[in-house]
Amino acid sequence: MAYEILENNREIPSRQPLENAVNWSLFRHRKEAEDYIDKVRLSEGHDLVGGHSRDSIGDYWWIGVRVPSMREWGHSQAINKHGRNGD
Repeated sequence: MAYEILENNREIPSRQPLENAVNWSLFRHRKEAEDYIDKVRLSEGHDLVGGHSRDSIGDYWWIGVRVPSMREWGHSQAINKHGRNGD
């Protein structure tokens, strides 16, 4: 099940880069992350990535997309729609 990725002890890519991760969202409650997973539609060759970590505010879970090639993705400024720190 896709929710298993939320068990990964992994910081959000804006804090700890993850190769070819291009789009992620941060959630303060696991249930919100699970609900989001159910809505993600991936293109061929794209994978769902995510994890769980903690920052100065508290626990967080994140969901993102990893693409096979950054070159195919497009402009590097379009990596994350939510900004550098996932907000």
